[in-house]
Amino acid sequence: MLQVAFYTIDQKHMILKKTPTEEKILLSAKKVFYQKGLKGARMQEIADDAGVNKAMLHYYFRSKDKLFDKVFEASVQSVTPVLMHVFLEESDLKSKITHLVEMLIDLFLKEPYLSNFIINELSQNPEKLFNNVLHLEGGVIGKIIPLINEQLQAEIERGNIRSDIRSAELIVNIMSLCLFPIMSQSVVQKTLGIDDERMLRFMNKRKLTVTQFILDAIEP
Repeated sequence: MLQVAFYTIDQKHMILKKTPTEEKILLSAKKVFYQKGLKGARMQEIADDAGVNKAMLHYYFRSKDKLFDKVFEASVQSVTPVLMHVFLEESDLKSKITHLVEMLIDLFLKEPYLSNFIINELSQNPEKLFNNVLHLEGGVIGKIIPLINEQLQAEIERGNIRSDIRSAELIVNIMSLCLFPIMSQSVVQKTLGIDDERMLRFMNKRKLTVTQFILDAIEP
């Protein structure tokens, strides 16, 4: 293995890999940015959490904005494979909806701060998501929207779903129903009077609830 800058190079496969120090910095940055966002985070706080000095932090990432961009991009790209995987698979529309609901809820239960982090930062800079990840030509939107439209049209022609169903509305409805309880977890728990364990059971049950709600809504 050859050491080059802050990456190691696997000579056999020629794959650039992050060093352990960079990985620690990114994990600490993720923790701090998720909790405080770009404006509230401090580089010294990230350095302290990672167990490195501030100079080392700047050596790897130059600035807080560059470090934030790495964390933000990785966070958004943890969602896009879920969409790609579901809508590229060979299955009927109802199976895809079921699978998408399950995968989204599982993902955001595993990363409970992820949805709030993405939405909060997008409210400050909405172009960031589309410029870096979802651009129409080569991004996830450009790849899956035609597939969704094609499958929706086929199901409409068969008489399986309503003729007024549109792909954008379908995706927004699914995302909203899956994410809102997780984004508002503390409010939901207080309103329902449930602890963390019961909240987890509630969210797992919602996989079936949301799926059935969506399927009922698109039936002719």
